[in-house]
Amino acid sequence: MRILALLATVSLLAAVSTASPAAIVTGRFPQRLSHRYTMADGLPPGEITHLTVVSGQPYVWVNDRIYTLTGSRWAPSTTLLGRPFADVSTEGLPRGAKVRSTAFSSKGKWAATDQGVFRLDGRKASRVPFPQKYLTRQRPVNADAELTCAAVDSTGTVWFGSNVGLFATDGADWWNVIDREDGLPYEEVTCIAFGKDGDLWVGTTQGVCRQTGGEWEYYWGPRWLPGNRILSIEVAGDGSAWVASDRGVAHLYSKPITLAEKSAHYQAITEQRHNRRGYVTGSRLRTPGKPEAGVVFEASDNDGLWTALYVAAQSFRYAATQEPAAREQAKRSMHAMLDLVRYSGIPGYPARAVVTRGELARGEADGYDANETVRVPGETEKIWYPSPVDPEVLCKGDTSSDELDGHYFAWLTYYELAADEADRKAVRETVAAVTDHLLKHDLTLVGHTGRKTRWGVYSPKYINDDPVWWMERGLNSLSMLAYLKVAHHITGHARFQEEARTLTQKHHYLLNTVTQKLAEPWWDVNHSDDEMAFMMLYAILRVEKDPDSRRVLLQSLERSWRVERPEASPFFNFVYGAHSGRPYDGEAAVTTLRDWPWELIEWETRGTHRHDVQVVTRRGPGRAQSQLTRALPASERRLMRWNGNPYQADGGTPDGRSEEDGTAWLISYWMGRCHGLLREDAR
Repeated sequence: MRILALLATVSLLAAVSTASPAAIVTGRFPQRLSHRYTMADGLPPGEITHLTVVSGQPYVWVNDRIYTLTGSRWAPSTTLLGRPFADVSTEGLPRGAKVRSTAFSSKGKWAATDQGVFRLDGRKASRVPFPQKYLTRQRPVNADAELTCAAVDSTGTVWFGSNVGLFATDGADWWNVIDREDGLPYEEVTCIAFGKDGDLWVGTTQGVCRQTGGEWEYYWGPRWLPGNRILSIEVAGDGSAWVASDRGVAHLYSKPITLAEKSAHYQAITEQRHNRRGYVTGSRLRTPGKPEAGVVFEASDNDGLWTALYVAAQSFRYAATQEPAAREQAKRSMHAMLDLVRYSGIPGYPARAVVTRGELARGEADGYDANETVRVPGETEKIWYPSPVDPEVLCKGDTSSDELDGHYFAWLTYYELAADEADRKAVRETVAAVTDHLLKHDLTLVGHTGRKTRWGVYSPKYINDDPVWWMERGLNSLSMLAYLKVAHHITGHARFQEEARTLTQKHHYLLNTVTQKLAEPWWDVNHSDDEMAFMMLYAILRVEKDPDSRRVLLQSLERSWRVERPEASPFFNFVYGAHSGRPYDGEAAVTTLRDWPWELIEWETRGTHRHDVQVVTRRGPGRAQSQLTRALPASERRLMRWNGNPYQADGGTPDGRSEEDGTAWLISYWMGRCHGLLREDAR
């Protein structure tokens, strides 16, 4: 049986690879990391007045005392003495001039003051004026600019930070200001530092900007910094930066790793802190910002969906590597998913989530609310109910369409790529039961209330004929056809194929799929629907063989991907690449995988204050809604799955009270590996 299953896997992968574009070969890359230090790590209270790095060792001055890092804690220094402050002599400067920063070049000492820029030669100070008629970016660059800091690079060019970006001079002329139009994320500069590798580090009143390889990176918020008002930056010999802020010190550095090593990191986090008896989702940290202090698991609204994506990720991983651990992890979570159907007590109906009374008594799971209700016509009923199969288990009802999409997606990938024959039999039986449930109830999902669930609706009388459902017409038509095609593929039952044919020929469900991605205004876009659509497009295109049907489905995929393309999502891009055979922005997908934060803590992020992006706001009934006009890199936005809005300006929590699992990253990476779109080269 194992040989037959392995042959089926090899056969599927062969079919996949012939249709897919050439693989992108990925090697080692610098993974960005941050270590933050505060008073909890031994730093004293008070403002850091100076920071320096000697032979790789950081030192800070607080209240005229020197502190250094010993192990993981700061303590008074016994090796470095004195005050290495730059010369702030005012001799030769206009009376009352306040020196903000000084720098030394081969042409003398330079001073940025509240009265402008001066070059000092002995006791003589010469003003270095901005040309009054010099315009850049339609902004006058003149002495009204508030200069804040100065630094000299290896070419002898003197750079000045200001409230409107960066200026450069050699004393005879001035060069273009670096500002938002050059990609500088924030313009109110407080300090400047240069790395030996050509990197430019810019401290601001709102975080750190780094220019490397011609691109800007932005470090803001507790993911990167203990405080956002930057006081000083020093670049060490290894290229890392030590940053003094108003709330502590950060060490910003990188280490070379491969995507496979990053996968192992996320895999460990997910297994250790996000796997509750096979159910995989986010968790609450017992101590905010400290995952190592323990977690409380969540019985979420979408346990079925998030666990399904994890099953698919491990199935792709097993197909790509044949690692036994991947198969075992997929198996455990698939059995948890099958239990959602078994414990519900309703033939063919999967519960949203299940939790045991023991878990609740021990405080091991969040999410259960005995008083939570679901609306049904004319009344409300409790959404949680005791399992008829096991009274020690509580089931959550009102299962949604996104749950069902996840189930069919996971059933197919697990069945084809990782299941042994016993599990194939269990999946066949469950797929048949759930699909028969839908047929029995006129293509609706009927739960413990005896009525259709709020979103489990796929019948033509709703999808085609009821105007209330027009926005779900395309997606729910796609989902229903995918359910039937997957069920027929797995079970071989002709009734499922016949129902799909009826929906296609009599109710134009196939044509409905073309417009499943609605051209909505941005404030009405449902990003969860995008994730659902790509899951279902992946599933149906794996099993649909009819050329005319595939042509229409590929049209739907093409239309959807063109809308999603600016997001640089590896999940969307790899689904598209796996089935279209066309260029799929693979490099952008790899960039997102590399840029994904190493920590999965839900730290606060913010974009509304940035100078390099535009914020659009809709003011209407209720609260105003805002988002950015472009999607920020993964490292600069809040953590989200592929149902999140990458254009969201602000998000997360300041104290990092929760942590995401690694599934969104893992499913993207392993799908790419499985389909031959990615290939690792660890050299």
